[in-house]
Amino acid sequence: MVPTITADEFEELFRATARDVLSYLRRRSSGDVDDLLAEVYAVAWRRRPDLPAPPLRRAWLFGVARTLLLADGRRQRRDRELVGQLAVRPERAVERTRTEGTAAVLAAALERLSRHDREVLRLVAWEGLTPAELAVALGVRPGTARVRLHRARQALASDPDVRALIEEPEPTGTVATHLASGLGRP
Repeated sequence: MVPTITADEFEELFRATARDVLSYLRRRSSGDVDDLLAEVYAVAWRRRPDLPAPPLRRAWLFGVARTLLLADGRRQRRDRELVGQLAVRPERAVERTRTEGTAAVLAAALERLSRHDREVLRLVAWEGLTPAELAVALGVRPGTARVRLHRARQALASDPDVRALIEEPEPTGTVATHLASGLGRP
């Protein structure tokens, strides 16, 4: 028999991780994040025997949340397409205006990355996952996660606008300087 965590241990897991998982969901969804959060923990409860060792459970929950977000995104896209068909009028393209500044440049550069590279960078930078935790969240081996993280960082660093930010002479301690140190530049 596979050992499972007790109800008290599960409650402690919820208390220790719910805030982080909710923040993750809020940054990535315009939908009902409270429902998504509840679903993450419902899945975790049903799959208690599949939970990894305690140090990796938080990362595992991010993996569940990621899967649910992808499914929710597909559902939202289908809903929008159906509304568009029912309205019998083409959807108008909304142009994004690009603003000056580092944040806008980085946001645009992230958007140009593949969704997989973008997600890898966000899990590490925004959620603070280590490469080992990233592997659990993505459902891959640790070596594969490290390679994906390295490639995602290289892809971001090779974006011409990001390169311009990094190479631009600025005072020490700026965002561009911080980026350069985290993107594997020599």
